Amino acid sequence: EDDDDDDDDDDDDEDEEDEEGEEEEEEAREEEKEQVKVSPVALQIIESSMITIGITPEPEAATFLAFPSPDKLLKLGPKRSHLLLQQTDLSNAEKVVQTFLKVSAVYKEDQETKTAVLETADELLQKAFKTPGFQLDLFITTLLVYMGLLKSEEKIKVISNLIGPLTVLKQVIQKSYFPRSIIPILSAFLNKQNRAFDSCQNAKYNLLETMANL
Repeated sequence: EDDDDDDDDDDDDEDEEDEEGEEEEEEAREEEKEQVKVSPVALQIIESSMITIGITPEPEAATFLAFPSPDKLLKLGPKRSHLLLQQTDLSNAEKVVQTFLKVSAVYKEDQETKTAVLETADELLQKAFKTPGFQLDLFITTLLVYMGLLKSEEKIKVISNLIGPLTVLKQVIQKSYFPRSIIPILSAFLNKQNRAFDSCQNAKYNLLETMANL
């Protein structure tokens, strides 16, 4: 009987050792999973592939808005309009103006950049103007302030070069969605003497001519 009891004890010990061994193997596998790291090179390849097919990580759009440049806009890929719209509160007129100016400020005459800027600005304003409750009067006032054409009681960092915004406005005001009611206001301020126009006379007159023909 004593021998039988010893055998049972041995079996119990073996079962406990097997369970402990399985737990240790499971913990080892979990540690291996945690140790698997993606190299920086692999991450660059993945991000490049995402951009190629038009799926850009959201931080790229936020980076453009923080530090706008033509290259950053182009790197957003075909989905750039959608990505920037996601980063912009379309019900907030000031936010729309800020995004519009950041996009239009990187305007260049090379076809790729020109197309990217115009398409993005076009979709932004079209969606904003169709947003229920959008404050059109606040939009035009804020736009004039940020362009340096209207003084503000608050300290505002105005855009330094108006060539891009004026050129883009020339295109978007011709679209059917653009409110005709704010064109006379814009025209009145463009016709005023302002040092902000010193480096962009041609862009200013082209916009005025386009508005006069609408």
